[in-house]
Amino acid sequence: MCIVRSSKRVDISVIVPHFEQAELLRACLRSLDAQTLAKTDFEVIVVDNNSSCDLFDIRAEFPLFKFLSESKQGAAHARNAGIDAARGENFAFIDADCTAAPDWLENGLKKLGSSPLFGGEIFVTAERPKSPTPVEAFERIFAFHQRTYIERKRFSVTANLFATRATVEKIGPFHNGIAEDLEWCHRAAALGFHLAFNDTSIVRHPARKTWDELVSKWERLTLERWNGFGGRSLIRRVRWAGLVVATALSPAPHFVSVLFSNRVSGWKNKIGAATVLLRIRLWRARRMMSLLSPA
Repeated sequence: MCIVRSSKRVDISVIVPHFEQAELLRACLRSLDAQTLAKTDFEVIVVDNNSSCDLFDIRAEFPLFKFLSESKQGAAHARNAGIDAARGENFAFIDADCTAAPDWLENGLKKLGSSPLFGGEIFVTAERPKSPTPVEAFERIFAFHQRTYIERKRFSVTANLFATRATVEKIGPFHNGIAEDLEWCHRAAALGFHLAFNDTSIVRHPARKTWDELVSKWERLTLERWNGFGGRSLIRRVRWAGLVVATALSPAPHFVSVLFSNRVSGWKNKIGAATVLLRIRLWRARRMMSLLSPA
């Protein structure tokens, strides 16, 4: 990875990979345009990844932001292209379907003074919070538990990730085709970096609304996990089969999480979330099992 070194530097570069989410990207960029940090102190780099939608109007609305294209398909490739073009002393990663709190960057820079690598808080939102769809209710309960990811699983999702330039240079590029956030953060840990959590740098991520959207998400995550599983030996395949069984049995203890969650209120919404929990875990188990079958 060749990171740009320019004499005209800024405090922080915000990297936004984009694919086929024009209106969500517009909302994301509006939130970045409204940051409390002075505009001279940061840059925003949007890297489009072969979208079919035209971004002309969005580019015109944000003339101070940089728009690039990356022909190699995959969010990891887009992030790497953004990193290569960046002028920042630090990096902030956010996804195109997220919006940042006004003080996201200001608080992030303060935290980078003591923690060169950290993930921020992510709140999952629903279009109608009091009457979400069953899939939205499920996502609000189970998606983006950043503190748990960071403190127990040692990774942060790239929807809200900060790092100094020196840290990024030492860790290297994101790797495509696997769970790149997990792999990148674990690579950082192997190099001795401590991943911290910062609850003052907040982004919001909309919950998936429909079953098809949820399946699309888990199809991608399942294949990334399979690709990163580390070989196809008999021992690895037996371990994968064990994960299939664990996934199929996992709804039972997680029904308790639905019952006591404060992210969703009302019995109707909790029952909807529990139904989606059972359905998606069984779907995942079947899809994982199918990967063990010869091609």
